[in-house]
Amino acid sequence: MSNSKSPSNLLVIVVVLIIILVLGGFIYWSKNREAEPESLPTPPAPQPVAPTPEPEPTPEPEPAPEPEPEPEPEPVTTPEPEIEPEPEVVVPPLNESDDFVSGELNQAAPPELVKLVVPEETVRKTVRAIIGVSEGRLVNQYRPVLSPLPTMGVTQTAGGAEPEYQLTDANYERYEKHIALMESIPPENLAKMYDTMAPMFDEAYAEQGLEGEFRKVVLEAVNTLLATPDIDGPLTLKRPTVMYKYADPEIEALPEPQKLMLRIGPENRAKVKTYLESFKQALEIE
Repeated sequence: MSNSKSPSNLLVIVVVLIIILVLGGFIYWSKNREAEPESLPTPPAPQPVAPTPEPEPTPEPEPAPEPEPEPEPEPVTTPEPEIEPEPEVVVPPLNESDDFVSGELNQAAPPELVKLVVPEETVRKTVRAIIGVSEGRLVNQYRPVLSPLPTMGVTQTAGGAEPEYQLTDANYERYEKHIALMESIPPENLAKMYDTMAPMFDEAYAEQGLEGEFRKVVLEAVNTLLATPDIDGPLTLKRPTVMYKYADPEIEALPEPQKLMLRIGPENRAKVKTYLESFKQALEIE
């Protein structure tokens, strides 16, 4: 467990997995929006033709012939508007990705999320964070997001030489806003945007001296979080030093990302798991 003064890593787990979408979400939404045809001017209505007045009778025995009716004007055909082709998504090289990321974030992402993202080397830092989660650890340096959350909320439940603590409900509630941000982004859109931006992420992955597709690492990170045990009861903590630890040695032995998933509370954890399961299925289909 982290101590009460250390920043929360929840956003490293949640945001790095949804950031793939928000980095290019505007492109995806724009690309799939049907082109609206331009309004064409309405053709003028034909002017009515005044009928020719009947000639006055004359003393001649034969009446004057009636004028032949003028032919009706042919209807004006309106040409069908041409639908412009979908714009091609151009993803820049990794070294030129910061401006691209910043621009797309400001257009597509909620302001609450934009202010949490570190604007420098976002893609590289995202890759490092996801690699860490896939390996059961958390990245504490060079993270792609900031941690605006307050200190961890605990209450002491036992005193003595080894006092015990439990997480408070207020501790769980402080994560709800960020999980709501996650749920606001459809997981299938996240998977589609991963395909669009895969070359950029693969390049950052190769820089780490690793081979293969980064997609597999993302799936491994998701599986790590989905494997978190579901524990509904209160979790007892101890504080042998400045660091809180789970009193149950089996829980304390879990990978760091899973211990953090326990820290966010059962309801929040269920929401995150549901979202990640849908994202995993969509990413495997793409």
